[in-house]
Amino acid sequence: MTNNKLLFDHHIVSDHNGTIHMNNERIILLSSSAFGTFRKDLIENIGMDRMKGFLIRYGRDLGVKDAKNVLAMNLSSVEESIIMGPDIHMIKGFTGVNTTMLKVEYLPDKTVKSIHMEGIWYNSYEAEDCVSRLGSPGCYTLVGYASGYLSAICNHIVIVKELTCEGMGHKECRWVGKSLDLWDGEVYDFLRYYEDTPIVKELEITYEKLLEERNNLSRISNIHKKLTEEIINGNDLQSIAHIVYETTGIPLIIEDVNFRAFAYSGLTPQFFKEANEDFKDYIQKNKKPVHDPNVTPNGSFLHSTSINASCHSRLITPIFIRGKISGYCSFISQKVKEYPEFDLVTLERIASVCSLYLLNEKTSLESAERMKGHFLERILQGQFSSKQDILNHGSYINFDLEQPFYIVILKYQNQHGYFENEMLIYEEIIETTLQYFKNKMWNVLMCQRGNNIVLLVQTESLANLDISALCNGVIEHLAHIFRKYTFQIGVSSKGEQIDRSIDYYDEAIVALRMSMPSTKKVVLFESLGIVGLLINNKNESAIKKAARQLLGPLYSTDCNKNPELIKTLYIFLSNGGNLEQTANELCLSMSGLRYRIHKIETLLEQELRNPAFNYQLYLILQALLVIGEIAI
Repeated sequence: MTNNKLLFDHHIVSDHNGTIHMNNERIILLSSSAFGTFRKDLIENIGMDRMKGFLIRYGRDLGVKDAKNVLAMNLSSVEESIIMGPDIHMIKGFTGVNTTMLKVEYLPDKTVKSIHMEGIWYNSYEAEDCVSRLGSPGCYTLVGYASGYLSAICNHIVIVKELTCEGMGHKECRWVGKSLDLWDGEVYDFLRYYEDTPIVKELEITYEKLLEERNNLSRISNIHKKLTEEIINGNDLQSIAHIVYETTGIPLIIEDVNFRAFAYSGLTPQFFKEANEDFKDYIQKNKKPVHDPNVTPNGSFLHSTSINASCHSRLITPIFIRGKISGYCSFISQKVKEYPEFDLVTLERIASVCSLYLLNEKTSLESAERMKGHFLERILQGQFSSKQDILNHGSYINFDLEQPFYIVILKYQNQHGYFENEMLIYEEIIETTLQYFKNKMWNVLMCQRGNNIVLLVQTESLANLDISALCNGVIEHLAHIFRKYTFQIGVSSKGEQIDRSIDYYDEAIVALRMSMPSTKKVVLFESLGIVGLLINNKNESAIKKAARQLLGPLYSTDCNKNPELIKTLYIFLSNGGNLEQTANELCLSMSGLRYRIHKIETLLEQELRNPAFNYQLYLILQALLVIGEIAI
């Protein structure tokens, strides 16, 4: 009460001429509802955020003026001056104040080092207005007033924050005020509300930004138009990269999904090589774990990403085709901390143009390959009237079928015994296989028959490479990409007559069947010897008859009665009668294997130590395997 009495006795004067003065300054009385209307109009005219800043700065100015008046009173202590602030606030009718904590630290020269003050506002006019009008909750003028008052008294920046507010449905308006250093960075974002930027200035800044955005949009549209014209004119990615560098002055690399360059511009060959090696090192180092959420563990960039490698910076964005990443566009710089938004938008436009180009190329390639595949399918079905008819159709697609060839059949199978998204996997395997031959510049025809992929590979494509090495290279490449799948290949003998393709196809089928029970991934028909010739003659009835005579009770034409015994016999004969190798391959104990061998000999009424008999057994089992009578 002492401070209140002091204020009333010495600082408030009411005249009969309609003026009220406090400490020689005229003041006016304003209803809180009128201020609420003013607050509402501010929100509607300048927005919520600007209104908040406006009221905080308004309150701060009131607090600073009152603090100067209090300082002029030369009170006995800083604490007494601080406490005077809440009293003045209450006298003016803003709010009731209950100070719950006050801690002041001093420097050796008796100036204030820091302040920590807490309290409660009750009956706040702003909180009441928020409740009655459902306005923006928050006692902004009170926060500004307390911050301005304490800052002026302590002669350094003091920030007051409202922790709870009755206008937000809380029990009370609780606040805390501390010197800026004591906030440990918590209020740095809040400081912007104390910056007094005129609306006119903000409009000027906004206009400049809009003007800049308009100019950027015009530049981006111009780039997009030029690049679209390049595609329409039939130009390639190298032309696109050159246009981008000419227009933007920023070096560009366009790469496939494995980061192999399609084209680049604006880089010397030496720096291009260094940047590539640097990028590969970056991918390897960040592979496990992945530090960037935009990057997958295998190094794929899912979104536009800025990276800083050892010797260069790169802004990279993916190229999508049919929802799948098919490549990347990258801006390259020596060292850039942050790329501007304009570069990001420009790069994404470039990526969209590149996706159109690659989609067009992909569609053209797929159309050509479908046509080639249909052509090969017609050959294998014998739909052409003569050899010359086949040769004529081959010339239409620039394929000289007078050249010697092999028929290659590729079989793929999920290791877990089921297909997930079978059609999608098939398309990916077809595309990967085609791309493999295209990269090697090998000319092939390809089609699908059943669950197998059929290729016609000309010998002139092989150069110094034999067909076995070529097929092993294909399997190794596919197995590296499709790790859940196994691959086998059957290869025909060398074909000389294209009109006999169906015979070579049958040979490849025989070879493929012989690859499945063995550890060989590639089987050549020529390596099958007499078994291949026998099956090639399609003497299936003779094979079954011979099987019944040789295998007796082990073989049945209606079903396979003894699958384990037949498998044991086949593996035993394949290993040349070596018991240890057979037991290991069958995962059997030696005693278990001996039991099976004894049972087989009993059923056959023959000992398996007769080489001539064993040879006949092995041939007939291979023949049954090829025609699909048994499965190993």
